[in-house]
Amino acid sequence: MMEEGLDKMIKLIVTDMDGCLLDRAGKLPPDFMEAYELMKEKNVLFAAASGRSLVGLQYPFGSLSDDMAFIADNGARIIHKGKILSEEVLKPEEYLPVVEEVHRHDKVLAVACGLNNIWVENSAFITDEAKEEMRKYYPEWHVCDFTKIPEKVVKIALLYFGDIEKDIYPYFKKFETGQIRVQVSAFVWIDVFSGNVSKGNAVHVIQQRLGILPEETAAFGDYLNDLSMADYAAYSFAPENAHPEVKRRFTQTIKSNAEYGVTGKIISLLK
Repeated sequence: MMEEGLDKMIKLIVTDMDGCLLDRAGKLPPDFMEAYELMKEKNVLFAAASGRSLVGLQYPFGSLSDDMAFIADNGARIIHKGKILSEEVLKPEEYLPVVEEVHRHDKVLAVACGLNNIWVENSAFITDEAKEEMRKYYPEWHVCDFTKIPEKVVKIALLYFGDIEKDIYPYFKKFETGQIRVQVSAFVWIDVFSGNVSKGNAVHVIQQRLGILPEETAAFGDYLNDLSMADYAAYSFAPENAHPEVKRRFTQTIKSNAEYGVTGKIISLLK
């Protein structure tokens, strides 16, 4: 009964990408265009939200990007139909202590996400496994000294293959000061960004700019960095493969990303 009448109420649909909208191969579901055309028909704004950089986030959608909203770098950058609504950057004095801590952990790789480019400190130490994982989010990267990154930085991403919540997060939690947010964003990633940034805050910015209410918003997410979206969406959906905390917090659990749960739910909501 939850879906009854929602096609007339919903004005904004926001979804996470990896582990949520995208299937296990990192591809859009086969029924994505059906869902997208329904959203266009019903005048519903579609927003993709991710820890990905803007270029990596827009890439799967091609020319559709011109009519969408994007919440990139966990909310550090907000774009609506090609126009920047908000950008939040880190100061060097905020992210350099994090980089120094990275140097104490041999198996942690730091990635600096700038406004225009992705940076690493030494590409020679990036394993094939790390390259494969990074390419899911960042099409390409450049090398530089992190004390001299030649542009403003919106996020430092930490990659670790192991139990990142247990083994690595405790070492970086100390940098969570209010000015900086440290968040486990995926099974092998931790993101460090401005304390003003979250996917939820980004949803709120879009709502304020476009006159959309939480009661007119539906959100989809699968991991801890998606939790804040539930604060601004009356309807929140977690795929079956989501983190247990997300399934507890969101209003409904749906089919997994392997079963195309997000697009299936969008179609059922709007039909």
